[in-house]
Amino acid sequence: MFDKKLNNLFGLPELQFTHKSQQFKNQLIFHFKKKSEKEVCPKCATLSDTCYDKRIVTIKDSPIRDKQVTLKIMKRRFFCKKCKKPFTEPVTGIIKGRRSTVRFRKHVFWCATQFQDLKRVRLKCKCSSWMVYTAYYEHAKLEVKKLQNPWGKTIGIDEHSFIRNKRYGHKEFATVFVDYDKSRVREAVLGRYPSDYMRDQNLLKIPGREGVKNVIIDFAPSMRRFAKEFFPNAKIIADKFHLVRLANQVVNMKRLEIMNDPKNKILKKRNNPLRKMLLTNGKRLHFSEERSLMYVFDRHPELQAFYRVKEMIHELYRIRGYNRARRYFINLTDFIASLKMDGLMSLRRTLMIWRTEILNYFKRRVTNGKTEGFNRKAKLIQRQAYGFRKFENYRLKLLYACR
Repeated sequence: MFDKKLNNLFGLPELQFTHKSQQFKNQLIFHFKKKSEKEVCPKCATLSDTCYDKRIVTIKDSPIRDKQVTLKIMKRRFFCKKCKKPFTEPVTGIIKGRRSTVRFRKHVFWCATQFQDLKRVRLKCKCSSWMVYTAYYEHAKLEVKKLQNPWGKTIGIDEHSFIRNKRYGHKEFATVFVDYDKSRVREAVLGRYPSDYMRDQNLLKIPGREGVKNVIIDFAPSMRRFAKEFFPNAKIIADKFHLVRLANQVVNMKRLEIMNDPKNKILKKRNNPLRKMLLTNGKRLHFSEERSLMYVFDRHPELQAFYRVKEMIHELYRIRGYNRARRYFINLTDFIASLKMDGLMSLRRTLMIWRTEILNYFKRRVTNGKTEGFNRKAKLIQRQAYGFRKFENYRLKLLYACR
């Protein structure tokens, strides 16, 4: 009865407890042997009962009450009469050639996901850094395989910096594909261009591309070409926050142009709050801030025109209904054309090129907010690990952390 409970405790039902455990200060040692009288040859699958040698193998198991557990297993060597070759009997729960149980490696994986740094995992599990890395990515790969599901209805795509190229010095990027239905990162790819995506086998193996209804991207023409080709039945939606940021950049560039004028001594002061007031949504400004802006606009009417266009873009996204938004969008582009200002004309060209994708937002009303949130988590993972050398390791950790 005691032997049966002990076998259930270690998860090794094929073994039989032989010796009384020896207990030291921080270590427990258990002696086992296998119950079976015959074993199957791994090469020809023939039963063999010819045992000609025995050896004791030391196996590390997960700790019990913070005490290191060591298993001393008596393994037998059999000789197969059919293929004329020897073999060692296998033990379920211990992979061939390893000196640790699957249970111990799962314990290391759990510690690596819960603890803050590598040193604490080593001290807790009493193992090397190599064991921590091997066990973590081995089980992370298995856990990621469990999460394999088809594409959802709504997909968000965005890139973030991954590593600096050691040879040429430029930044290399990683692109994440977020499944909005499952609220998780579906896949991560090294690169930021369609040629990088089409070479990635993990991305191409995911089924259900034809069922994707919405794809949310930023204002990147290469990303739009890839989304149209890869998701043929999806509506491409340009993220609204990227358009608002583009409008803010245009206003800020005009502000810097005015500040560089030597006549504007007041605007050159470091504590001048003009930038914050210009870039803030007009609905959120205090009455005193609005008066301050009017004072600046009386002296710089061109800045007022830029600010008005920015506010019109904010007003565009407060509209309900596709037809109303389409009419307002036409009025917006006509108004910019009537101003005939260089900075605003480049903004108008962007609006006209991305007209369909911008207006698709009013049919679905989804943004790239989830994707940006997972991008932030990806950068946090990079900082905690102090960088990654292999992209595959980074991919596994990101997919498991954002599951």
